[in-house]
Amino acid sequence: MSLNFDRFEGFIRRYHKIIIIIWLVAFVASIPLAVHLFSIVSYNITGGSASNNSSFNSTQLVVTVSSNVYSPQVKQLLFNVSGKFGEGNVDSIYTVEYSVINSSYTLIKQLSYPQILAAYREYNVTGSTISSTLNDSIISAVASGISSRLENSTEIRTGANVYGFVIGVIKGYSNSTPSYVLSNENFSTYPLLPPQTTLSTLVNGDHNTTLFAVSDTSYSYLSSYISNQSAGRNLTSYVTGGAGLTKNIETETQTGTLLAILLGIIAVIIITGLIFRSPVAAFVPIAIFGVDVTIAYSLFYIVFHSLLHTTISFFDPALTSILMLGVSTDYLVYMLYRYRQEKNNPNGKTIGRTIKGAGAAIAVSGTTIIVAYAVLSSFKLTFLGATGELNAIGVFIVLLSAITFLPAMMFLLGDRLLYPNRKYYAKYEGKFRRLADFEYTNRKKIIAIFVVIIAVCLYVFVTIPPGLNFLGLLPNSQAKQAFYVATNNFGYDPIDPISISFSSQNASIATIASHIESIQNVHSVIQSSASQPDLLVYLNPIAFSRPALSAYNNINSYLSTSGLNYTISGTQVFLGSALDSINSTTPTLIIVLGLVIFALLSIILFSLYTPIRLVLLLISMIIAANALTVFLFSFVFSLPFIAIAQVFLITNMMGVGVDYDIFLVMRIRESTREGMEDSKAIKEGLSKSGPIIISIGAIFSMVFFSLTGSGVPIIAEVGFIVGAGILLDSIISITILVPSIMYLLDKYNWWPGNKHGRIKRHTKQD
Repeated sequence: MSLNFDRFEGFIRRYHKIIIIIWLVAFVASIPLAVHLFSIVSYNITGGSASNNSSFNSTQLVVTVSSNVYSPQVKQLLFNVSGKFGEGNVDSIYTVEYSVINSSYTLIKQLSYPQILAAYREYNVTGSTISSTLNDSIISAVASGISSRLENSTEIRTGANVYGFVIGVIKGYSNSTPSYVLSNENFSTYPLLPPQTTLSTLVNGDHNTTLFAVSDTSYSYLSSYISNQSAGRNLTSYVTGGAGLTKNIETETQTGTLLAILLGIIAVIIITGLIFRSPVAAFVPIAIFGVDVTIAYSLFYIVFHSLLHTTISFFDPALTSILMLGVSTDYLVYMLYRYRQEKNNPNGKTIGRTIKGAGAAIAVSGTTIIVAYAVLSSFKLTFLGATGELNAIGVFIVLLSAITFLPAMMFLLGDRLLYPNRKYYAKYEGKFRRLADFEYTNRKKIIAIFVVIIAVCLYVFVTIPPGLNFLGLLPNSQAKQAFYVATNNFGYDPIDPISISFSSQNASIATIASHIESIQNVHSVIQSSASQPDLLVYLNPIAFSRPALSAYNNINSYLSTSGLNYTISGTQVFLGSALDSINSTTPTLIIVLGLVIFALLSIILFSLYTPIRLVLLLISMIIAANALTVFLFSFVFSLPFIAIAQVFLITNMMGVGVDYDIFLVMRIRESTREGMEDSKAIKEGLSKSGPIIISIGAIFSMVFFSLTGSGVPIIAEVGFIVGAGILLDSIISITILVPSIMYLLDKYNWWPGNKHGRIKRHTKQD
């Protein structure tokens, strides 16, 4: 590695001006494409394939709350909506009732006409010759029969005059037409009602909440219309559904992403400025990051839009940008810090030694991160389909700029990059030497305390698994509120039932429905129509919650043993399948990433113990950050803990978390190669690298913590858990645990190699 970077340093020295020009030309050329990245972002979280544009033209759901949803105000609202958007596009309690009344009206007409004609023939009369008394008698008899039939096939309101309604239809009274009944009567006086099971999914038991759907319109337009129509009617309406949530996510994440990046940039400028006490150095990482992220955005657009013809998740721009900002700052600050350190070296060749030392460590670290995200992309996890690829591409660009662009600027600008504070002050090295002495003396106690704490965190990791309750982590909006209002007022979730379709009619459907209804958290099961063997399963908990996903699993397990061909769909199905996939894949992901990192570092360090120790410490920090996030979000803020946050923690820690360990270990290895004993090399490595590792760890964690200011809880949770993991890794693991363990292992740190990085060979003595 050192020899390769000797040659590489000569290449950078020779062509540094050309390298700078190439980066700047690539930056300018990338701007036109980079600005289009957000046009291919999908904000859908419910499993549909629609993109951010097509998802707006779909079915919208409206939840209306009033003291009495059968009041004239609510009735008029629904009639206005039907008139505005077309009766065929609106499904409400009134459209269903109109269908029932209209079908009964048509049935009465169809049944009564032949019976009356038959009676006329029997009495040998016609409509013009029959007496009114006989005609009334015939109609009365026919009406009685039809009334009995209707009462046996349709739910009748208690005390309703069905017989009078039938007589009115037969005699053609205008006040018996469906339109007249619906427009001029009240729900409490309608003679015929929809089946109670249908009624209960549209109006709650207290009659203060109704749910209706509007098709073939956009969320934004309907939301504005409903808001205007609800004003002054003493009612509150919420427009929701997949499109509503999608629109909410789009609006909030775009603003939140920009805010988070801005906060991250401010944090980088402040902390970097304090490290170097230089306004120029403070802006160097930000300037190079701007070049990197612009080039990355253009590549993302080309790859996913022009080549793959697909979209990327709304997670990706925010998290990839923040990751690139954090990694870029880590590498650039580490490189500048090493450059300033080497200025005090009497051997000279400041930039050469910087590239060979810091450049080699950065190359190893960056390669490890890229491989980690490449591994993540191979798992094809739901919600994270493109995350691995985007992060790998982004980190590759950051790595390339860190080992070419910045060194080229060093050759061109030299000490001006650190103006006005060009000198290196070792004021903190003494403190880290004393810390190293403390760790050497108390290494066994430190390790014992660490084991106890991690055991507690492991218990939390195992016993409190994450879910996929995205709804609970979305910004507050009417689209989100509607789910909670409807579920609270109905006593179950009326918005997202599970749909089960069977391939053919089967006599056991009723038995199956009864069994499903007995499953925990199932509220009711409704057969969608008498002619179709389809079931709608309504659950007590909200669709996004863990109990709802558990109920889906139990329903699906039961159906899989029924012997029937069936199709099951719904939000719970999508989220439940995604959660099962993530939970079953997470252990494998940790193992594969651990093995990959172990293999890479074993080759680079010629050691087995050190890579094993590194991987185990990374896993420990993952467990600790996971427990801290669960405590804060679940128990303090009462927010759900989602599996996506855990996956991001694992991949970032197994990628980025390697940085600091590599920076420290390779600095220790440099000292051992120069002939220093292991214990002294550990102290020297910690004193030289400890201050900058804590500094860049603080920068990286603050960059991710900036996501908590995005205003989007789901992004805030991901940002916090990764930031916490990096902070724990850089402060606790690297500066306290790693030296303590290396002191304990002593000469075995480099086994089966040696401190010079070569495999030990035993020679036979004569």
